[in-house]
Amino acid sequence: MANSAPPVNDDQRRPPGLKFMRALVVDDVDINREMFRMHLEFAAQHIDEAADGFAALDMFKRYRYDVVLLDIEMPGLDGYDTMAEMRKWEQQHQKPGTPILAVTSSDFPGDRQRILDAGASAYLAKPLKQKDLMNALQLLQFTEPAPHPLANLFPKVFDYADAMLGELEAFDEPEAISKKLHQLRGMMAVYGFESFAERVRLVQLAMQQEGMPKKTDFAQLRKELRDLKTAST
Repeated sequence: MANSAPPVNDDQRRPPGLKFMRALVVDDVDINREMFRMHLEFAAQHIDEAADGFAALDMFKRYRYDVVLLDIEMPGLDGYDTMAEMRKWEQQHQKPGTPILAVTSSDFPGDRQRILDAGASAYLAKPLKQKDLMNALQLLQFTEPAPHPLANLFPKVFDYADAMLGELEAFDEPEAISKKLHQLRGMMAVYGFESFAERVRLVQLAMQQEGMPKKTDFAQLRKELRDLKTAST
């Protein structure tokens, strides 16, 4: 009679060489945080989430993190100020520097250096690709986790984008519309829908000239969103 195999523990399930860590993901869009979590879940034993810079700073002071994945463009306390406060707190309390990976959809010249000067350990551009994230983690001496597909998140992404378009159609203040368009553009870019993100960018540019977007702009975005959803199913 063959001997039964010993129970498999967590260390045996862990991919070879994988270093588990505690991570903090910070983004004001919840579907983006879910995507960040999926990218990190094979490397992180515990993942905390924060929806804004204030919450992130509070958690940063209470827990010791191995890495922070931080969106730069957030309302309220943005990524720059959040990093500055984190670094200031570390210095005041003589804590070792926590690796901070800054994520941004901005493509303006000089932004990369500004982000690094603000205290980031590395700069990651949206749309965030797992390979780029894992390369950054490797440079920070974390082992590359196994790839994880994002396709199962697409229905949620499309539903979220559709809800955001509904909010946009109800807004009548340019500032509120501009902020929501920025969120929509960033979210779609994160998931690789660059053509849709570019269409949103064009609406943003038109707003700079005309003040308010046309109703036909949102109608066109809805059509393109339906086409994307059909093509992805």
